[in-house]
Amino acid sequence: MNRNWPFIIITGAGILATFIFLYIFVYGLAVNTVKSAALLEKAYPHVKPQEYMNIFKREAKANNLKIIKISEEDNLFLIQIIDEKQLEDVIALAPQIAPLAVVNLVVYDLGDGTGVVGNNPYIWDILIDNSKIDEMAEDFSNRLSDILDSIYWKYKKEKEMLK
Repeated sequence: MNRNWPFIIITGAGILATFIFLYIFVYGLAVNTVKSAALLEKAYPHVKPQEYMNIFKREAKANNLKIIKISEEDNLFLIQIIDEKQLEDVIALAPQIAPLAVVNLVVYDLGDGTGVVGNNPYIWDILIDNSKIDEMAEDFSNRLSDILDSIYWKYKKEKEMLK
């Protein structure tokens, strides 16, 4: 029985390459999915961190969010955001998930813009299997994301009005 060795080698290499490609693709997709669920990452061009924080303080007050400064250095702010109403609701529902209402944020300089990174409250949707908690976590995460984005757009609008 005569075997076709070149065909066997090429087929084996193709199968091996396919497995390697799938591993890299699936691994990258899984890592990105977990990262996006765990972190709230934003970048805003042409905004200084100090200007962003000034508008953020006004927005937080308007949205009933409490800001606690943990650390403040040149163009780097580490803060905690607490939604006290959300905290009361969460504690009434399940005290062990009280951290859902507390978000740690870092606002830092990117050179030509501002970066914002924080823990995403939506992670509690993954950790605790409860539809009410899922809804609360998703709503808070979306609301916080909208607030962070609206700060940038308000900044741009103020800059245009000043021109």
